[in-house]
This record gives sequence, C-alpha cells and structure tokens, in this order.
Amino acid sequence: MTMQGPPPPEKVTALQHWTRWAKENLFSSFFNSVLSIVSIAIAALAVRGLFSFVFAPERKWYVIPPNMKLYWTDVYPPEVMGRMWVTLGLVLALTGLSLAVWRVGGRLTPSRLARVASSIGLSLLVLAALVSIPAIVRIWLAVIGVIFYVVSWLIKLLWSGGEEAETIPVMWLLIGMLLAVLAIVWALRIETGTKVSLTVQVAVFIGAYVVGLVARDRVPNAVTRGSLVAFWLLSLPLVYLVIQRDPDVSAVPVATMVIPFTAAFAIVGAVYMWWAGSASPGEMAKLVAALLFVAAIASWFTSIAVLPRFLLLALAVFGLAAPTFGGTDQGRNGLVIGWIVIDLLIGYFMTMVMAKTGIPVLGDFIGGLNLTFLLSIAGIALAFPIGIMLALGRTSSMPIFRLLSTGYIEVVRGVPLITVLFFANLVINRFLPQDIRLDDIVKAMVAMALFAAAYLAENVRGGLQSIPKGQREAAQAVGLSTVQMTVLITLPQALRAVIPAIVGQVITLFKDTSLVAIIGLADFLRIAQAVVPNQPASLGSMQESLLFAVVVYWIFSFGTSRASMRLEKKLGVGER
Repeated sequence: MTMQGPPPPEKVTALQHWTRWAKENLFSSFFNSVLSIVSIAIAALAVRGLFSFVFAPERKWYVIPPNMKLYWTDVYPPEVMGRMWVTLGLVLALTGLSLAVWRVGGRLTPSRLARVASSIGLSLLVLAALVSIPAIVRIWLAVIGVIFYVVSWLIKLLWSGGEEAETIPVMWLLIGMLLAVLAIVWALRIETGTKVSLTVQVAVFIGAYVVGLVARDRVPNAVTRGSLVAFWLLSLPLVYLVIQRDPDVSAVPVATMVIPFTAAFAIVGAVYMWWAGSASPGEMAKLVAALLFVAAIASWFTSIAVLPRFLLLALAVFGLAAPTFGGTDQGRNGLVIGWIVIDLLIGYFMTMVMAKTGIPVLGDFIGGLNLTFLLSIAGIALAFPIGIMLALGRTSSMPIFRLLSTGYIEVVRGVPLITVLFFANLVINRFLPQDIRLDDIVKAMVAMALFAAAYLAENVRGGLQSIPKGQREAAQAVGLSTVQMTVLITLPQALRAVIPAIVGQVITLFKDTSLVAIIGLADFLRIAQAVVPNQPASLGSMQESLLFAVVVYWIFSFGTSRASMRLEKKLGVGER
C-alpha cells in the first residue's frame, strides 16, 4: 500500500500573488470594491498632502539638529552633559542586554524581507512620481526606491531555494539599520563631539547585546532575568537622584544619622524577618506587623527625621508580607536578604535625596524629553501598586475598604487631569509635615500617579472579575489564606488578562505628561512649542518643531504598543 502525502504547494508569481490577495481582500464584492477605492483615494490624498507639506521649500528642517539638546534636556548645563550621555548609555546597555536575554526579535524568512523591501521601494517610487515636491527630493526618493528594489532582488538571489526558511535574525537586521542611521548622523552638520558620543552609545548598545547573547546560553535564565529586572528598577532612582543630580553629600550627617539608623534597622529588621518568616509565629506575626504599620503611619505626624520614617514604613510592609511569603526556610532566607538589601538601598538613596544638587542651574534642571520620561515612568511605577490596592479594595468584602476605594476612584475619574495638577501644585504641601516640602516636579509626578491609579484600578478590577469562582474555591480548598490566594492565584491571572488595557493606560499617561506645562514645567512639548521656535536661529519654525514632536511621541507610543503585543502573544492573552 502506497502512502500519498499532501499535494505540493502551488507555485505562483508575485503578480499572481498580489492579484489574488487584492481580489480576496479588497474587491471581493461590489460594495467592498467601492469602499476600497474610496479609502485608497482618501489615503493617497492624505499622504500626498503630508509629503507636500514636509518637503515644501519653505520648511526649516535644518533647525532641528542644532536644537537637539533643548529637546532632550532643556537647560541642563553643557559642561556636565557627560552625565546625560552616561544616562543614555546605561539605558541602552540595559536595553541591549534585555533584548538578548528575552530573545526579542526572532527570525524572518527571506521572502518576507524581500516583500517588505520591494513594497517600500514601490511606495517611494509612487511618491516620487505623484507628490508635488522639489526636484531634488523627487530624485532622492526615486534613488532610494530603486535601492530598495535592488536589495529585494539581491535577497531573492542570495537565498534562492530557501526563501521560506526563517534564517534572517531580526535584531541583527535592526542593528544594521541603526548603523545606517549613524552614518546619516555623521553626514549631518552637527558638532563632532555629539557624533562621537552617539557612536559610543551605539557601540554600547551593540556590545551589551552581544554580552547578553553570550550570557543567556551560559547563565540560568532565572538569574539573568531576575538581575535585569532588579537593574531596571534601580535605574530610575540611580539616574535621577545620583547621575543627573550630582548630589553633594558633604552636608549630610552620614556618620551621625544615616549609618546608625540604617545599621540598626538592618539588624532589628533581619531578626524580625527571621522570626516572622518562620512557621511558628502564626497570628502573633500579623499582630506585630499591624502595630508596626500603625506606628509607621503615626511617625509621619511627629518631628523625627525622614530616614527612620521610610525605614519603619518599609519594615511594616515586609512584616505584612512575611506570613504570605515565609513559612519555609527558603522563604525566610529570602525575606531576610530582601530586607537587608532594601534597607541599604533606602539608606543610600535617602542620603542622595537629602544632599543638595551640584548642578549649577537655578530652579529645576530636568526638562525636555528627559522630564517627559521621568514623569511617565515614575508616574506609572507609583500608580501601579496604588491602582492594584484600589482594585482589591473595591472588590473587597469589607465595606470600609470598598467604600473608600470606590469613593476615591469615582472622585478622581470625575475631574480633569488639569484640575488635579493645579490642585496638587497648590495644595499638596499643606498635607505634608512641616519639614517635608516637595518641588514642582515631584508634585506633578504624584498628581499624575494618583490620577492614573484610579483608571488603572478599574482595569485591574475588570481582570479580577474575569477570574472564575472555581479558582478561588480551589485555592481555599488547599488551605491558602486570602492574601496568598490573591497574591499567588487571582492577581497574576487578572493582570495577565488586562495587559492591553494597562499598556493603553501607560501610553495615555506618557502623552498626558504634556499637560504639566500649565504649571510651569518645561516638558518635551513645551520645548517644541515655545522654546525652540523662539530661538534666534529658529524663528518661524513652530510647524517643523511640532511635527518633530509628533514623530517622537509616535515612535515611543508605537514601540510600547508593539512590545505589548509581543508580550500578549507570548503569554497567550485571549487565546487560553
């Protein structure tokens, strides 16, 4: 008996492929054909208008490169700009390592890459033929279009016979494009020092990516990924409190206050975690943790130093978490080590906060895109735990937590973000102890976090409600407490289910940072709208500056969206 396999795939030419695709997707019926033709016409007119605007002779795109420092850092002094380059290098190094360790990118088939190249080439040739633009721009578009077509042909020639095998690594393709952009930078009329600095940054990124490739095959995944997550978490305070701020610790009482308090809390806290994380204390550990939490809250209404207030609050949080994560030798050891690390980090970063900045600028020295990143990243980092607590409170069976959470969410969601920013800027210091005064950036950060937390809470609540009741019953059947059931069973599944909504909130918060201009902060959009167009050499360039801001906002929003889609696909969101 002869076994017959599946018939070989039908070989079609590119023209046949696109004809069949257009017939199936654009012209499958009379109504769809009319709709497709109208849509294509509208899109063509929009693209034609956009290119006509971008390449019009009166456009002043030459003002963008000389003002890149203003866009990036605003008034940050040029003599200490090395600190900003160190910041960028740190972020690029972590990005390169993360891309390698998490195996981002995958591989492409040569046929798909050839199709992308030919599509770009065809689009550029069509634009060069139809759009009303200067002759030199038309020639350049045509030349680049032909180059893309030649690249497409070379790909087909080099991979002849293996077009459908996934052999082209996407990340190395992107690195090649990054090097091409760097070559363009060297062709622009900007300072040589800036070109050298950008070249170093690209080298750091590529070097970190190569190191990540080597490490991921030699070091256990749990170690590399856990270390990278920790470095990412530490990077925010390290960048903004240490690297960019240049703190002068000479006036901080390190020997008489920081070291004694940090050491005392480290020893006492370690002993406390060793006891609370064991299997024996039972309800007594919860009672001690509750008393510590009350004492931590009460300490903010006293006149003691700020450092012990933070240390006491952190110790109370560890005490509340000990019954959930302790109970075994491994859990108890983790609690002790974790407490000592957090204690040292709080002591170090509080020392940096108490020290005066060494940056010679009056007022806030953080501005431009740097401020936009600070507000959006810190805002979402603060909003995330607050939003989760509000969501748990709103779904709680205890009326007091449910009413407080519901009241907060409904009040905050009922007022515009501008109102919250004004209120925080004028009033928030009145709610703090006399010895604590927040500057305008921190007040804006707190306002944005509190505002975003209300929306984030509703997203998480939707995820919690999607968890089947049987999962809670199963957790209770195996003896898990309410906290263990929430932390280990329901909350991870709820967060996984609402990843698209959370990412949408992150993108919204990133764009909403532009509203801080109304309280006097110089964020990226304000620099693009009010500062750059008023420079002596850039007068009359507001349209170009605003369009540049649009492109920058779109790049980061689109990148976040694509990363979210990859995470959703990896976790199987919506599939299981």
